[in-house]
Amino acid sequence: MKTIKLKFLTDTGKDFNVNMNYADPSLAEEDGAAKVQTAMDALIAQQPFGVTLASPEGAELIDRTVVDIIL
Repeated sequence: MKTIKLKFLTDTGKDFNVNMNYADPSLAEEDGAAKVQTAMDALIAQQPFGVTLASPEGAELIDRTVVDIIL
């Protein structure tokens, strides 16, 4: 499962992260950065959270593998 982590700074200078599971693996490709930037700009314009997002600080595409162990 891939997760996208969007990193922002708030108007008070604090870090604020948004994590979303099941991210499209194509975000790691060349045009993925533009898609992520568009999404981050939309979040800043909408201000849907209980804090004021001031600026985008970056994004990470995280690939995590979980192995179930049955005891």
